[in-house]
Amino acid sequence: MAAHLAKQEIETVGSCLKAAAYGEFFPDWEFSTLFGVDREVVKAVADAWPDADTDDKNIRAIIVNSMNHLLGYPHGDEDEWKRYISKSPEEVKQALEKLLAMGY
Repeated sequence: MAAHLAKQEIETVGSCLKAAAYGEFFPDWEFSTLFGVDREVVKAVADAWPDADTDDKNIRAIIVNSMNHLLGYPHGDEDEWKRYISKSPEEVKQALEKLLAMGY
């Protein structure tokens, strides 16, 4: 997948994975419901990025869920966003839309 993304988009995906895994956006009690896996699995994908196996549909789902939930979950924490993600929500949305157009 990384071959089809610009460097900036690769960085955006990585920062969203790190934010979802390590940030305080999603409470532990709800995390596995939102992501379908526990936080440790998302941390492993974030730590492996950009070398994560994006042929694996579960990893693709983690990537999309990370970005989608950061945009839509009512966390309302702009300071935490800026701590992890240097891009605006609109830029994250554009990167997500590109992934979805690629079949994610």
